[in-house]
Amino acid sequence: MRTMSNSIPFNLDPPGTYIYTGEMATKGYKLTRFGLSLRRPENREKFLADEEGYMRGAGLSDEEIALVKARDWTGLLKAGGHLQAMLKVAATVGQNLWHIGAHNADMEVEELMQLCPRRVSALPGGED
Repeated sequence: MRTMSNSIPFNLDPPGTYIYTGEMATKGYKLTRFGLSLRRPENREKFLADEEGYMRGAGLSDEEIALVKARDWTGLLKAGGHLQAMLKVAATVGQNLWHIGAHNADMEVEELMQLCPRRVSALPGGED
């Protein structure tokens, strides 16, 4: 366990952090391919219309399908899903990186946001 300068503890070992290795990439290949397929609007529409059918068509296992249905972001990462690909799944179902991080930290999104030491008040290039 390490501590940031503002005394917020964080852990670099599982379950705090998951290292995406070649073995994990191989294990989660179909899961990652499925997530990345959701970059295309027509695939997002097909997925939202029939989640299970779309996932079966993508070759996901019953276990992987159950993880997606449960929105078990931590389980999906452990199953080898690449974070960026799982973020596509989250965005398709109306969630985001805060939801993935909060699930991984076993807390509510609002709680995680309050613990975040840096606040973003404007987007780059926008007016202040």
